[in-house]
Amino acid sequence: MTHLTLEIPDQIAEQLETYLNEHHEENLSSLIQDFLAIRLMPKDGSKLLELAGIVTEVPRNTSEHAEDFEGS
Repeated sequence: MTHLTLEIPDQIAEQLETYLNEHHEENLSSLIQDFLAIRLMPKDGSKLLELAGIVTEVPRNTSEHAEDFEGS
């Protein structure tokens, strides 16, 4: 395992300390690992593309006047 040194602003350090005091089941290392795992996770756009496929027909110029369109 790699050890890193991290510098953070004092305000964030205080918030972090408060959070860890309220969540005894977590520690600094596990918290940062969880955040990094989420942030560094590859993005899978397949679900968004699947959702986009739901729209099959739209009136002309809908992108310019979307507020005027009422779906059926």
